Amino acid sequence: MIAALASAIVAIDLAVPALREALGSSADWRMERRLEGSTRPLVTSGVVDCVAGEGITWRVLSPFESSISMTTDSMIFADEDGERVKPLGDMPHYAEIRRRTDAFAAGDVKAFDGLFTLEAELAEDGEGWVVRMTPDVRAMRRLFSSIELSGSATLTNAVMRTGDGGVSRIEFSRRERR
Repeated sequence: MIAALASAIVAIDLAVPALREALGSSADWRMERRLEGSTRPLVTSGVVDCVAGEGITWRVLSPFESSISMTTDSMIFADEDGERVKPLGDMPHYAEIRRRTDAFAAGDVKAFDGLFTLEAELAEDGEGWVVRMTPDVRAMRRLFSSIELSGSATLTNAVMRTGDGGVSRIEFSRRERR
C-alpha cells in the first residue's frame, strides 16, 4: 500500500510537467482506433497544435484532411464540406474541459478535481509514468469511459476507451515548443 502510494506521488511529480509542456507545444500523432465490428483498426495521422490560453487544433493529414479546433469560445470543424462553428456555450462539457485545461496549464494541479478521478503510477520500466483519468460526470462517461496518458519527459501516448468497447490509441512524436 505504501509503495503504491509512493509510486503514485512520484508518477504525478513526473507527469504534471510533461502534461503542462504538451499544452504549449505542437506534435505529430498517429492514432489507431478499433471500431466495433471491424477486423482492422482505422489508422489516422496528423499534427496537434496546443497554445495555452488560446486553444487546441487536431489536424488530420491522412487518410483524409480535416481538423477540429477548440478555441476559448467555440469548436471549429473543417473538412472537404467546409467549416462549421459551434459555440462552446452549446456544449457545456467541452467548455468545462477547456476551462479546466487552461487552469491546469496555468498551474492549478487540482483543476480536474470533480471532473475526473485520477490514478497515477510509475511505468513498468521505472523511468516513465502512467495517469488514468476516469470521468466523474455521467455526461462525460458517454464520450469515453477512461483516458490513459503516459510518457516520461514528455507525453508520448494516450489511450481512450469508450463505453461501447471502442479503443483509440494515440502515439505522439516530434514535439516543438510554442
